[in-house]
Amino acid sequence: MLLFRIFRCSWFLISFLVPCYCSLKPGFSKLQRGHRLDRKLIQTFTEVSFLDCVTECMVTPRCKSVNYFKGANYCELNYENKTTAETNYMDSAGWVYSEKDHWPKELAGACSNSPCEINQTCKHKKYSEDKFFECVLSDCGIPDIKGIDLGSIKREDAIGIHRRIHASCADGYSQSGSGRLNCQSNGEWKNDIVCTVLPNIALRKPAEQSSTLLHYHATYAVDGNRGTDVGVDKCTHTGDGDTNPWWRVDLLAVYSITSVRILNRGIDQYAGKCKK
Repeated sequence: MLLFRIFRCSWFLISFLVPCYCSLKPGFSKLQRGHRLDRKLIQTFTEVSFLDCVTECMVTPRCKSVNYFKGANYCELNYENKTTAETNYMDSAGWVYSEKDHWPKELAGACSNSPCEINQTCKHKKYSEDKFFECVLSDCGIPDIKGIDLGSIKREDAIGIHRRIHASCADGYSQSGSGRLNCQSNGEWKNDIVCTVLPNIALRKPAEQSSTLLHYHATYAVDGNRGTDVGVDKCTHTGDGDTNPWWRVDLLAVYSITSVRILNRGIDQYAGKCKK
């Protein structure tokens, strides 16, 4: 009789624990081993388990996915996933990639229905009688600076509190400053970069080309219209039989050229390419 009671007790414990672990099965079944999402970091954590890493993502509204390196118990929270940042999804030995939507909301505990803002994270309060969680700032958001280009950020850059990123100015802008942006404790960026619009010194200047197809004259390349539909916006186009095509513009003065931007023909009802 005693053995029977022990058996029943063991069965009861198993039946109590299994539902919790079964609910994690969809998340584990969709793990992407040997992959990670690059240069989309919110924050990183050391000496944490994989489930702790996922849980941290669950309580951070901006987080969409995680990278985890088991060999070092290293966790990375991402503000994008492989669908929204496909070109940043890459092979990486030793890493595991997982998306937030693959895990049950219950992992977040009391934070599963928190009112935290997009730039906050929900923290459990263990010894509070009035509420079970609080919302604290997690990051400074994606920098919104005119002319900035985030394509130059480094592998370790992150938008989290007390982290920094390295940026540069986009084509058509001149840069002053180091390009470093530091996320301050108040959730605002302190930046050392100013992007100034470069003037289009070729605008409406005299232009010519080796040959002309129909009415697609050389001056269309510098008319100020940046549209790329040749039928609507008009582009310059040399003749189809031209074996040595060229195009040139007279700037009417001497300049120090810092960049040249060429807009190629976009998708339209015609085939081929042209420059604008």
